[in-house]
Amino acid sequence: MACYVDTVRAYPGAGLRHTHFCHLLADSREELHAMADALGIPRRFFQDHPWRWHHDLPEHMRPRAVELGAREVDLHTVGRLLRERRAGLGDPGVA
Repeated sequence: MACYVDTVRAYPGAGLRHTHFCHLLADSREELHAMADALGIPRRFFQDHPWRWHHDLPEHMRPRAVELGAREVDLHTVGRLLRERRAGLGDPGVA
């Protein structure tokens, strides 16, 4: 399974129960949903977008995602993954 978690960042003004999150991404939606299911993340929290689809993962769940096989990546790698997704959609806005 090719899933990824990036660096935890603070979102104090989000108005949510948790204030520190990372992003849970994957090479495919199927892989992302499988990891989210394994972590017990309800599908309603999936952030759908044509190329930026992901889950926001509360900080306390990140270690479990890594135990389940998610790769730890930096924000530059996340940017590359998202650019590749966008390019795969034939988006003319890709530089």
